[in-house]
Amino acid sequence: MSEQESETLPKVGGQIYTACGTSEKFIESTPRAYHDGKWYFFCTPACQVEFIQDPANSCLTSHTSHE
Repeated sequence: MSEQESETLPKVGGQIYTACGTSEKFIESTPRAYHDGKWYFFCTPACQVEFIQDPANSCLTSHTSHE
């Protein structure tokens, strides 16, 4: 089992919280990235790219996680 398989993705249509704190329905094309054992979801592909390039200075730094 790969590292990314250790945390499964939500069901399509299920509620997720994006890195910036908004509530969205998960769809197959939801921008996402796997980091430190967890999936993170994004409102836009631009936020996803920002996070991948520098997670420590991305939108996550100003919002708390919803778990």
